[in-house]
Amino acid sequence: MQVHNQAYGVATYDAIFKSVLSDDAIRPSFFHAFVPGITVMSSERLDNHMNPLKEFQVLRRLLTKNDTSEMIEALQKVYGIEVTVARTEQDAHTRHEKATQFLKALLAHYDDLARAFPKDLYDGSMDFVCKLDNGEYALIETQVIVQDYWDKRALAYVAAFYGNQIRKGGDWGHIKRVIGVNILGGGIDQHRHWKDTPDQFMRHYMFEEQLHKEPRFIEELQLIQYSIQNEPKGELTQEQRDWLMFFKEGYRMSEAQVAAIQTDAVQRAFERAKFSKMSHELRDVYEKEDLQYKRVSGAMEEKWQEGVAIGREEGVAIGREEGNNATKYAIARQLLREGLSLDLISRTTGLSIDDIKGIKK
Repeated sequence: MQVHNQAYGVATYDAIFKSVLSDDAIRPSFFHAFVPGITVMSSERLDNHMNPLKEFQVLRRLLTKNDTSEMIEALQKVYGIEVTVARTEQDAHTRHEKATQFLKALLAHYDDLARAFPKDLYDGSMDFVCKLDNGEYALIETQVIVQDYWDKRALAYVAAFYGNQIRKGGDWGHIKRVIGVNILGGGIDQHRHWKDTPDQFMRHYMFEEQLHKEPRFIEELQLIQYSIQNEPKGELTQEQRDWLMFFKEGYRMSEAQVAAIQTDAVQRAFERAKFSKMSHELRDVYEKEDLQYKRVSGAMEEKWQEGVAIGREEGVAIGREEGNNATKYAIARQLLREGLSLDLISRTTGLSIDDIKGIKK
């Protein structure tokens, strides 16, 4: 679904964004442009298994599925309970004291376990996880469609990854800084984020001590976000402007215009985003994604207004889905009818995958 004479894909779409940052030679320039205060000569992309929100999925599903909770609730109501074992089929069953005590302890603390492994609200996949040459980590995501609670979602990823380091071995002194980098906006409709500060370009979060005049920071956990449609007039380096041009305007540019880009890594990024250089697999993923985004972007305002009206009508009937949630549920219904993917509907509405699956049923 190209526009007329379009040579390059939309760089903020997941397919191209991931393809570009997969190039080891490109990433240092990206970090230099978008992560202030650090110098990165090289970085290593980590496998998806490093994603902490993907850990313990089998255990999570076992603990949270309805059959388990119903069985636990039934056992908790039993006055006497014991575990019996038999060495062979012919042997008589005898009480196993330690196993009985273990089961009783498990029943007593099941609620704590279930709270420790709640149902996952999202599929937990981050666009990109990198280990920098200084040992620190960077979690990179792009988000085209404006979404409620994006800050909370991004913080959850960064915080979960930070805390997950200690479980992987080592002591507290070995925990490294984790920096989340969010590229927000772009796409064919040039979405702007942050309704409360619509002209703001950058946000940089970290912990700050609140009770003394002398500023004190915990810098080990940071979240840096850019609303790329709000590029400031001054104060940026040429490298930053070239990257922003790639993300914002790249798909509209001709090869002659791209030739004027001064940053080598951005030139290389344009090459990876060029339709004529894409693999068949990447092109197929991109075109499906492009179709979904265009269907959302083109229909979103209409569906939102429909959703608002339906949400008001259904607010009383659906009980807990009152107010804003009713609107989101109604919009999700409309987008499901359009045939959009669960992940894209989740990103658009802010509802969990599980909620959307429930609506689909």
